Amino acid sequence: MSTPAAPRLAYVDNLRLWLTVLVVLHHAAVVYSPLPVWPYHEPDNGPTSSLLLLFLVLNQLWFMSAFFAISGLFAPGSIDRKGPRAFALDRLRRLGIPLLVFLVVLNPLMNLHDYPPAGAGTSPLRWWMDTATPQYMWFVETLLVMSLVHAGWRYLRRGRPAAPVVGQGLPRPSTVLGFATGLTVAVWLWRILVPTETTWPVVGLPTPDHLPLYVAFFWLGTLALRRGWLDALTARAARRGGAAALAGATVYMAVVITSPDTFAGGGSWQSLVAAAATVATALGLTTAALVLFRTWFAVQGPPLRFLADNAYAVYFAHGPVLVLLALVLAPIEAPAVAKFALLAVTALPVCWAVARGVRAIPGARRVF
Repeated sequence: MSTPAAPRLAYVDNLRLWLTVLVVLHHAAVVYSPLPVWPYHEPDNGPTSSLLLLFLVLNQLWFMSAFFAISGLFAPGSIDRKGPRAFALDRLRRLGIPLLVFLVVLNPLMNLHDYPPAGAGTSPLRWWMDTATPQYMWFVETLLVMSLVHAGWRYLRRGRPAAPVVGQGLPRPSTVLGFATGLTVAVWLWRILVPTETTWPVVGLPTPDHLPLYVAFFWLGTLALRRGWLDALTARAARRGGAAALAGATVYMAVVITSPDTFAGGGSWQSLVAAAATVATALGLTTAALVLFRTWFAVQGPPLRFLADNAYAVYFAHGPVLVLLALVLAPIEAPAVAKFALLAVTALPVCWAVARGVRAIPGARRVF
């Protein structure tokens, strides 16, 4: 029995749009933060850079996990309609092509300002190989792998189609607690091997310590829509989620500040507490955000529809825009927070203008 095509949910589109805005703001903050992890970075922008670091840490606790959950929502229905093979080919087109174009074109543009001077003995090919990395497109890369694995699993089960389960309500609190506990233990064990602040340069994943969260949230997304969990979420669930997120973020920051040498991993109790706080924040804020957007942002007029339609292209193209605008703003002397605000308000409209141009390229709308 096949699942009928799911209707487009405006509030999910709007939440995805907001998460895309957060991605742009996140990377704009990195430029002026103490973290030198962006192709263009300005160090020593005064004490307010610590505020940007706080924003980055709190953001990282949840927003990419939420992105993976939303990305998994419509995957099962899409496979039902297209079949595993066609779904996999569609993911390769919509995720693989932008990833390839980014590696070949956009990533060099982001690093062009740092090209070695003439006579340095570095060939263009060697420079490209040294700088080639998925950067922020790690999300697209990881999502592509998850989507192909999901399609492969569905292909192996093609002889045993199951009727969709809808409207069964939310899992019991004990089930949610058990899931959160299991995920906490998985993150804690994973961080023995992959501590926080570990990087995977070749793969491009900047936060591999979060990988169990990303996998779990994508899997939750594949279950949530067809089991009716989105509709079953209540204001009470949102309040509980918000409270859990507030408590989780507070505990996480306390552990980071008091145990900077042990919270990152290694099997310490501080690492276990940090893992539990991360899981609570990610689950709680994602739940609260879904209810908030379903309640207050469930309508999508022409302006929001335009912004949402171009959000994926913004994600794809925002990196070079931020680098170029940050270079233009470089001569301005101001505190880190002020320069971040100036870059943000400048970059957001430019990103959407560039995205519209990208989607105007013949054939681009089949990808973006």
